[in-house]
Parts: sequence; C-alpha cells; structure tokens
Amino acid sequence: MQKVIISNQAELLARIKFLKREKPVKEEDLKLKFKEYMTSLNPLLLMKDALHQLANDKEVRLDLGKVGLNIATTFITDKLLGRQRSIKGFLGSMLVEKLSSLVITSNGSKLLDGLSKLLKPKSQSTL
Repeated sequence: MQKVIISNQAELLARIKFLKREKPVKEEDLKLKFKEYMTSLNPLLLMKDALHQLANDKEVRLDLGKVGLNIATTFITDKLLGRQRSIKGFLGSMLVEKLSSLVITSNGSKLLDGLSKLLKPKSQSTL
C-alpha cells in the first residue's frame, strides 16, 4: 500500500470515495482467498491427493500387489490345508506359505503382470 499525500478537503473527499468503492472488492477477494486456503487444508482432500500420488507410483503399486498375493496365498493355504485340523496340516500349510512367500517376493512383478494380463478383457489386450 502506497502512501498518499492529501493537501486539501477535495482530495480528502475523493480519497474517501475511492476507498469506499475499493473496500468491498478487497473484502470479496480476501474471502475467496481464505476459502481457497481452508479447502486446501481439508484433511480429506490432503489424504485424497496423497493417495493419488501413491497410486501413480509404480513401486508402491508393486508392493501392494505383492502384499495382496501374500494375503491371497495365505487364505487359500488355510482353506485347502486346514491349518487348525492337525499338526501335519499346520506344518504343511506353513511350508506352503513360506515357499509361496519366497516365490512372490522373488517373482512378484512377473506374477502381477501375468495376473493383470489374465484379468484384462480380450478386446483391450488385442489393441
């Protein structure tokens, strides 16, 4: 804001009139800036933006895919071998779980690529 020198009554009245016209415009501008600032601090929007950035990161997607495969193999192993039924079942399921975890860890990207190709519709894969 610059300093204005007023030397007579007419200049004072003109300046007052100018400031009265300028005040609502500046207030409206300030309200809009404050509203933008408050929406930028909204926790849901911050989380949404962070998740979008994570979803676009290839390493994060690969790690999430590996975690999903590990959860799926653990679930299938428990259902097929019945971990709670006997000691043999428990040991067998632990062995299968450890082996599948090792395979997923070493070949996770290849497995995820294969699964994504299987799950894509045929019309998209031929393009």
